[in-house]
Amino acid sequence: MKIICDRYITISFQKKILNTVRHKNIVTAAVILVIALASFLLPIAAYSQLPYLLNTQLPEKNQGNQGRIMMLTDNVSNNSIVSIPRNAIGSSSKNNNNKVVIINFDDSHKSQYTYAKPTLDKYGFKATFFEVCNWIGTGHKSDMTMTWHDIAALHRDGMDIESHTMTHAHLNTLSAAALNYEIGGSKQCFLNHGYNTTIFGYPVNSGSNMSSVVNIVAKYYSLARTGSDSLMYLHCNGYKEDSHQTDCRTYSADGKLTYANRYDIRSKSFDHISNSYIAYTPTQLFQQFVQRVNSQLQYNNNNNNKDGTINAVPIIVYHNLTYSDQVYNELPSTITVPLFAAEMKYLYDNGFKVLTINQLGYDTASNILYIKGGAPISNNYSLSSKTASKIVIAPLPHPTTTADCHTFISCL
Repeated sequence: MKIICDRYITISFQKKILNTVRHKNIVTAAVILVIALASFLLPIAAYSQLPYLLNTQLPEKNQGNQGRIMMLTDNVSNNSIVSIPRNAIGSSSKNNNNKVVIINFDDSHKSQYTYAKPTLDKYGFKATFFEVCNWIGTGHKSDMTMTWHDIAALHRDGMDIESHTMTHAHLNTLSAAALNYEIGGSKQCFLNHGYNTTIFGYPVNSGSNMSSVVNIVAKYYSLARTGSDSLMYLHCNGYKEDSHQTDCRTYSADGKLTYANRYDIRSKSFDHISNSYIAYTPTQLFQQFVQRVNSQLQYNNNNNNKDGTINAVPIIVYHNLTYSDQVYNELPSTITVPLFAAEMKYLYDNGFKVLTINQLGYDTASNILYIKGGAPISNNYSLSSKTASKIVIAPLPHPTTTADCHTFISCL
């Protein structure tokens, strides 16, 4: 079964095998071939081994899904479950203020509305949905996307709607005109539909390390999210291997972009196939999830922070959700519905506070991020067409000949 993803190209397997054969190393070539076949044929199983899954009520399967429906079987032994000491998990009491998770969804997949939203609603969780404006209602490659009606329903129920460009372009490859279309045009597109998006998400995490991209993002948005780190340190001072910065200012004293800043908020997805082509079982992915959400405790422990200050937050990004093994194997970022349900139940049972990304604020005086108090704040309140029209200040042609959005805005 072919795996399709711009980060995990199956052609690379073919090249490795051919290059190895040319060098007459037949044994190594055979090993690579076995790894490739194992990735393609990985069964979707072992959900009954997952903690929290047996008692988790799942959203109904969408009968429109293509491919064989996965069975919840028992093919993985108990030995495959990673044991985590109780003291690494933390207190299971409700509303533990030092345990916070921000949940994001990218790319406008219909399954996010069909399968993720019912589970979020069940536990009273709110999440941020980064939407690709031109994909809404038009389809995403081989699967369905949400409609504007779906977006409105998410927003009405307290979900956060934010911008993920017009076409999901790789921003590090674009001209200035194309960047303005993807970044500013997306802002305007959502305004035209009544949503004032204030946070931007970089497609495939590209462009956040380029001044030419970040400067345009800063014209239209207050914050921006990229990858790929397990924790976002709110003072941007925890990335010792990548940076020596002590706050979240965008540029250092020498004029260079910093590693983490208000336009480079760090997040990470869970991929069931790694960069080195290692395929993870759902049980292993669940244990990775538990480890990641609890990794914040050493920075947010109330014994060290008497005021309960949050210094680090895991921002977890989801994409497509499915019951189908065919869909599951198309992209490494796809998650099964049972696994997602188990993860949300774990957060609820263990007292994690789940936030949207627009509950992050930025203190311009001290150049640090912080969590806003109180309930989720709706920065993308619905705007009337009259109000939205007042924000449009300058026309700018689409970089190609077919324009869908001709106007760009400035944050006033």
